[in-house]
Amino acid sequence: MKKLAIALFAATLVACSDNKNVVTPLLTVPGTFNLQTINGSPLPFTFSDGTTLNSDVLVLADDGTFTETMKVADGRVFVDTGVYTVNGSAINFVDETAGFSYGASINGTQLTAVFPNGLTEVFLKQ
Repeated sequence: MKKLAIALFAATLVACSDNKNVVTPLLTVPGTFNLQTINGSPLPFTFSDGTTLNSDVLVLADDGTFTETMKVADGRVFVDTGVYTVNGSAINFVDETAGFSYGASINGTQLTAVFPNGLTEVFLKQ
């Protein structure tokens, strides 16, 4: 009985403490993201080789895999797949289709990816 009273007293102290440490919720990374800009320019975006990207949808699955579907102006569709890992707000992608890795960060519903070729893509979560 004495142990129960001490445990209840300790729980009351914890519940009433003025702890200013704020615990932030974990980021919910999995979801569907739509590409908004490349290097600050909205879609459609024309690359230096003349290819025009009309849309790009990135789907991050709960199991750490991703699928990216890119549609270009001439009707072709490209699909890349791979894996990703999350460390805080940083995301590391390994594109197994294209054969390279790149980094990204997430802030709320915005995912910003920086590619080895210097392109920066900004996606928004649906």
